[in-house]
Amino acid sequence: MKSIQRGAIQMLAMVISIQLIRGDMAKMSKKSHVEDFDGATALFEALTSSPNDGYTYDWHVHTFPKYSNEIDDEPVMRNCTVLYLDQCTSWNKCRQTCQATGAASYRWFHDGCCECVGGHCLGYGINESRCSQCPEPGWDTDELD
Repeated sequence: MKSIQRGAIQMLAMVISIQLIRGDMAKMSKKSHVEDFDGATALFEALTSSPNDGYTYDWHVHTFPKYSNEIDDEPVMRNCTVLYLDQCTSWNKCRQTCQATGAASYRWFHDGCCECVGGHCLGYGINESRCSQCPEPGWDTDELD
C-alpha cells in the first residue's frame, strides 16, 4: 500500500512540475529583449529576398505590410521583413547574427528564439516567438498537453 501511495505522490509531483514548466515556458516565449542597429538595409533585403537561390539557410523569412504616417500624415504602406533563426540561440549570438545580416534591429525572446528585423518595420517586427525549432522539443508547451 505504501508503494502505491509513494507512486501516486511521485506522479502528482511530476504533473505539478510539468505544469510549472509549461507556465514558465509560455511566459518566456512572450518576454523579449530588443535593440536597434545601424542596419545595412541592402544586405538584409538581399539575404531575405531570394530564399530559393540554391543555398540552405538556418532561418525562415516573414514579410507583411505595415502602414506608417511618413508623408504629410498620409498612410504609407511598406513591407516589413523579419527573419527567424530556426535554432534556439543565446542573446549574444542573436545580436551578432542579426547585426551580420544587416538587420535594423532584433528581438531575442527569453525562450531562445531570435528575430532579425528589417529597416522598414515599426515596433521591432512581430512580437511573437516563431522559430521553427525553438523552444527545443521537450520544452515545447504544446507537447506537454
